Amino acid sequence: MIRRAILLPLQALLLVLVGTLAGPAATFQTKAPYALLVDDSTGTVLFEKKADATVAPASTTKILTAEIVFREIAEGRLGLGTRMAISPKAAREGDAESGGSSMFAQANQQVSVDDLLRGLLVLSGNDAAVALAEGVAGSENAFAARMNQEARRVGMSHSHFANAWGNGSGGQRVTPRDMARLAAYVIHTYPQFYHYFSETEFTWNGIRQLNRNPLLAMNIGADGLKTGHLGASGYGLVGSAVQGGRRLILVLYGARSEAERASEGRRLMEYGFHGAAK
Repeated sequence: MIRRAILLPLQALLLVLVGTLAGPAATFQTKAPYALLVDDSTGTVLFEKKADATVAPASTTKILTAEIVFREIAEGRLGLGTRMAISPKAAREGDAESGGSSMFAQANQQVSVDDLLRGLLVLSGNDAAVALAEGVAGSENAFAARMNQEARRVGMSHSHFANAWGNGSGGQRVTPRDMARLAAYVIHTYPQFYHYFSETEFTWNGIRQLNRNPLLAMNIGADGLKTGHLGASGYGLVGSAVQGGRRLILVLYGARSEAERASEGRRLMEYGFHGAAK
């Protein structure tokens, strides 16, 4: 199974190519400074805007963090029931004073990988990201090295990672095209884990939080993946939706607000399903 997983599926492999823009894309515009919309079934680029520029990924970084954990589970080195310690560092990265997203795990708690994945992907918990990184690689620095190795393996040739959750380090850079490749790879290689991205809420330590992905509530067939936000780089989204058996993958970065991210995400998806050349 793992040998097959290492080979990129046809859909993901097609994303490695530059692709051909659909004709009507020339007339479509988005407020997002960086955007890419791809038909996953054919690899056709339906719309792109600065898709090869480097941007700060913020919490969309956590898609790669999750991919590494998925691979560890698939290859038998980790289990969903495996419990990992929440270090003081992990707890600090995700506490209320940090100003970032959190699942509100407490230092010295033992938390299952299953719960940490929900904390990571539903709640966007920075504490969950650090705990998983330390549990897999021993330290976040060692995990960052693993992230860069994994990024090259799945075809992200223009991205670099310095931490597990996207804290704005200058060394943390991606391109929209690379993130579309990662999204396609995760969707096709780990279908058994993809449900984490579509769960709309999760309660941990008595605190109920909602998934921040605005596409999930729009009744447009959205089923994942992840949002991100940094004050310096704006609001980002890596998302996917399916209509009539046809899957689109969307990446946008640099939106000025949550509302703009949501509205431009919807516009791009609706354009892809109903306005772009098929």
